[in-house]
Amino acid sequence: MNKYKTVYFNELDQRIWRTDTSAGKISILYGEAGSMTAAEYDLLTEVLWELFDDKKITLKEFIKIFDEIRTFCDKVKDMVE
Repeated sequence: MNKYKTVYFNELDQRIWRTDTSAGKISILYGEAGSMTAAEYDLLTEVLWELFDDKKITLKEFIKIFDEIRTFCDKVKDMVE
């Protein structure tokens, strides 16, 4: 079974992070997006790289892409189950 972990994004430092750490222990600079498996997280990072390359990503843009990837992955899972 795939393990879901919480994904965070730091707009200032342009960093994403997937962890088991609770939100109370995360720096205030990181915004919580939701949870993903390792494979979904890898897909997210690839899509972000293709779309933005070295350009800055806003938290709003990150959340939008995150949600689109989550929806896509859920549809794929529904197809194979």
